[in-house]
Amino acid sequence: MPVEFQEYRGKRKPINPRHKYPLIRLLLVAVAAFLAYCSGLFSVIANALPLPGNEEEQPLDTWDFRCKSYGGKPFMSKQNLAQCSWILDDSTRIDRLPNAFLRYVASLRHDSKSKLHWMAPVEDFENASLVVFEDSLQQVYLHYPKKDSSRVWVLKSTGCKFPGVCPNLPLEWSALPIDENFDFEGQEALLAMDVFRGIGEAPVHPVLSGKVLELGHDSTGYFVEIDHGYNVTSKTSGMGRLNEGVAVGDTVNTETILGRLAPHDSTVFFLSVRLNGQFVRWNDFYASTHPVAMDSLVSFEKGLGF
Repeated sequence: MPVEFQEYRGKRKPINPRHKYPLIRLLLVAVAAFLAYCSGLFSVIANALPLPGNEEEQPLDTWDFRCKSYGGKPFMSKQNLAQCSWILDDSTRIDRLPNAFLRYVASLRHDSKSKLHWMAPVEDFENASLVVFEDSLQQVYLHYPKKDSSRVWVLKSTGCKFPGVCPNLPLEWSALPIDENFDFEGQEALLAMDVFRGIGEAPVHPVLSGKVLELGHDSTGYFVEIDHGYNVTSKTSGMGRLNEGVAVGDTVNTETILGRLAPHDSTVFFLSVRLNGQFVRWNDFYASTHPVAMDSLVSFEKGLGF
């Protein structure tokens, strides 16, 4: 029996002529696109995509940027130096300052409002050459380069390494150094003290501020022993008489008169300085606290243009 095949024709939904051009839908899409463009939504989406040119912009490592990032105010100065300054008051966050040295100097503030100035080469913010601290007094600190390429902070007014002790001579005369040819026979005591010479009845001062531990009279004459802090003590002995206004427990400074030399045209007295309990020669002690000659400091500062 013959089989007849017919071509399969799928059922198609008749087209409604009214839906052939969905104008309302197109109009709504166009309005939505226009509103998104006006609101900047397209830009936000484009910037969020990992496309070339969308990398996060890095700030330039300029003096102004570095200074402002630490809460300071930048200035351009002389000879390729720049300045970053802060006004210090009770609201200042010292911990925001860029390094330990500045934080320590700022901690010394006594006035209700002080100023701090950091001066360094424009291209090297961290390597300062000079710091000025304007408090009740103006202090200038110089970052002096040593021969071994290291640097040391020196207080300009005294020439002392900062921070640290800054000893003064007990008289206006230098210590008499004991050289290697000195005959110590019968002079064993001088292995633990230095000899000073002065005119009769000259006043003797502490080499550093401190607290009086002991005073009295021994085989050399009257003496005063002082604790200066920083593990430094001193004993001044051989004086002709003591200052009656000084007592054990008193706090003294380098302006205090401990006593006076014996009434002779030329007389000696003795000084023993101990660091961490060990005797140290005065010349060595003084040299360690004054690492730079004053004339060298003056030349260094002039070279900076200030």
